[in-house]
Amino acid sequence: MFQQIFGWIFGIPAAGEREAAFQNAIRGYEGFAAVERLRDGVQHNTEKAGALLAGQGLFIVADTFALDHGWPKIPILISLACLVAGAFLVMSILRSTMRMYRHGPERADPARMVYNLLLSRMIRFNLSLYLTFASVLMLGMAALSFA
Repeated sequence: MFQQIFGWIFGIPAAGEREAAFQNAIRGYEGFAAVERLRDGVQHNTEKAGALLAGQGLFIVADTFALDHGWPKIPILISLACLVAGAFLVMSILRSTMRMYRHGPERADPARMVYNLLLSRMIRFNLSLYLTFASVLMLGMAALSFA
């Protein structure tokens, strides 16, 4: 039950569903074509991470503006902490993908390795997205003190 909730929150299949999801993702593709199909998903996730990082930078500017102009400190500091934590998660997505190729070819299934990388990045991206949303809520709560 917990794995299904965790999977739903982070947009990944539960542990028992991962093999079926992997097979569905590469259905009709074999070898290099299967790897490329999954790599497209990783690339898309990386592009979204870059856009989220840019958005987080804008909200960090808004938070520092709010601090400089006497907005309530507690929600703004919580907002900043959420943004910094989310930014570190997003930056971990933007690092190299070469780590998965450290294993020898006899031990590695490239399609499965790319699939596992995609799942890992999906979890980090969605967690970062939720932290960013929480930071925007905190910024909004601070702004409401002027209403």
